[in-house]
Amino acid sequence: MSMAAAAAPGGARGAPLAPSVATPRCDRPVFGILAVILGAFISSLNTKLTTFGLADVRGGLGFGFDEATWIGTIFGAAQMAATPAAAWLATVLSTRRVLMWTGVTFALASIFPPITTDYTVTIALQLVRGLAVGAFIPAALGFVLRSLQPKWWMWGIAAYAFRFTFSQNIAGSIEGWYSETGRWQWLYWQNVPLTALMLVLVAIAMPRRPVDRVLLARTDWGALIYAGVGFGLIYAGLDQGNRLDWFNSGLVNGLLLAGLFLVAFFFVHEAITPNPLIHLPVLAQPNVWGPALLISLYGFGSTAAGFVLPDYMTRIQGLRDIQIGDALNWIALPQIVLVPLAAVLVRRIDARYLLVAGFGTIAIGSWMDTALTHDWVSGDFLPSQCVEAVGLAFAITALVTYAISHITPAQAAAIATTIQIARLLGSELGSALIQTFVRTREQVHSNLLGTHVVGGAASTSDMQTLLSSVFANRATGLGDAAAQGTGLLAAAVQRESYVLAYIDAFWLIAWVSLAGLLVIVFLRRPPPNPLTPPRIPV
Repeated sequence: MSMAAAAAPGGARGAPLAPSVATPRCDRPVFGILAVILGAFISSLNTKLTTFGLADVRGGLGFGFDEATWIGTIFGAAQMAATPAAAWLATVLSTRRVLMWTGVTFALASIFPPITTDYTVTIALQLVRGLAVGAFIPAALGFVLRSLQPKWWMWGIAAYAFRFTFSQNIAGSIEGWYSETGRWQWLYWQNVPLTALMLVLVAIAMPRRPVDRVLLARTDWGALIYAGVGFGLIYAGLDQGNRLDWFNSGLVNGLLLAGLFLVAFFFVHEAITPNPLIHLPVLAQPNVWGPALLISLYGFGSTAAGFVLPDYMTRIQGLRDIQIGDALNWIALPQIVLVPLAAVLVRRIDARYLLVAGFGTIAIGSWMDTALTHDWVSGDFLPSQCVEAVGLAFAITALVTYAISHITPAQAAAIATTIQIARLLGSELGSALIQTFVRTREQVHSNLLGTHVVGGAASTSDMQTLLSSVFANRATGLGDAAAQGTGLLAAAVQRESYVLAYIDAFWLIAWVSLAGLLVIVFLRRPPPNPLTPPRIPV
């Protein structure tokens, strides 16, 4: 979203608004960049921890399954709702003010969820936490580009890209450790020291400047509300879709229709208002919609590690979160080396070539997992995880680099907003569709496998007899041996049905990742060197 594309006083419609206040220079840009990258890491980490740790939170607070699902939904939807306004407010009020206010709010709101058992209060706290942390990521990229000289942009972008894949895959190990040690409360309380560190860095590094009252007076609050609430409702509808059976649920229909209506109204509003927040013709350019679509496909592709692999390990192997985290670490930890390597490569070759390598490698990693059997454990995923790690690092670094290669720092907040909305929607859409896909494919395979398990058939009888013999010589308190054997046979059919469903899911992720290559074809060659525009407020 080109949030900076408002009409200037007396200028042409859609021309960028120039800041009306003087800009103090950031004397400690490295500390400021550490602050915003830490904030972005906190935001991404909390999103994944909310998913991984939902069972522990539900057990600790005594909520039912259906109630607990809304804990994550409200948190994610609130982040989405805050995103459109966050970048604009950082420009108007300053990044320092936005991060200080939202950081303090987020830290305070993270203290109370583990010590309250009131469901309404818990949901309200999740809403506040989501709205506050939703400002962290849109502020990061803009500050990086506005604070560093262009020759150092690449390293700031590498730090920004690093937290994407690292945070969502290291979350499994963190949550697993909290679960194993009985410290589930620290899923929330860890945010207090982390956010406090961010606030100290903000206070040290980011300069004070007055509020830009000219831009504040011209703020189109209606547009920000339409976009924020609209995207938030769509996110909530997607997140609850699989659980409530999609269009068979009136609630899901209502959330999706209301969200789509508000987003459509937002674009209509922008087309007719004299001072739009976005310049709509810009969105039709391939170098704008292309990266936005690619970041959505990237989010979809990352669901291979984000949902399919953990779900397989939990359902088929019965592994605990800390054991699942050991497998995901083979994606997270290599990012420490791979992202800087990608940053070096993208300085020397066309970012589109690195994008091709990234999306192609993600597809190869998913294809390697299609050899899955019910015997696979963490070590069997090691080769594919290493391949996925390379693809994810190359793709996200090249993608962010390409997205900012056509802009000035004045437009950085807009690109950061676009990336965040596209990433959240892409990841949520991918997660929701993959969950539904696995569920429906399991039913299909269960039905197909069941046609070969015919009562009275010789092969079925032989297998039932073999399985029943396991219980034949045990205490009668275990029940009828024949019934126990039949139950084992049914469980084996269901297990293999799920394995086949996961294989189908890996195939789907591979093909979706390959679809990204078609989008790359439409991208124009990026400029050889970044522009050096005038410094604007941070």
